[in-house]
Amino acid sequence: MVSRHGAPLELLIPCAAVMAVGAVAVVAVAVPDVSGRVAAMAGLTAVIGLVVRRPVAAGAAGVIGWFLTTGFLVNGLGELTFTTADWLRLGLLTGAGPVGAAMRLPMPLRVSAPARIPVVTEYRRIDRFAHHKTLS
Repeated sequence: MVSRHGAPLELLIPCAAVMAVGAVAVVAVAVPDVSGRVAAMAGLTAVIGLVVRRPVAAGAAGVIGWFLTTGFLVNGLGELTFTTADWLRLGLLTGAGPVGAAMRLPMPLRVSAPARIPVVTEYRRIDRFAHHKTLS
């Protein structure tokens, strides 16, 4: 399936996954506390959505980012847990990617003027044969 921007979806999802792994590596080095790490991952997931421009690929990056965030940034040694906070983080990271992708979609900057509807004030009879000759 090819996106309207030219890149096939089969390439965008792995690229988004690689970006999510890179984001986790950067956050692990740069941010010391857990809540800051989750916030940084949410921001970077939105940036990934801006880059890939496709909500599906951005959502996939959010899910992969959640796996990596829960496994390596919150817990240690790749241990996945499923507590209430983990489900909230899943919703946050999975939603951040499509929000970033939606920010990149083209939107009108202003409302266009309403269309003018022609009003018929009188009926003019046309010669049927002369009218037909002008159309052909």
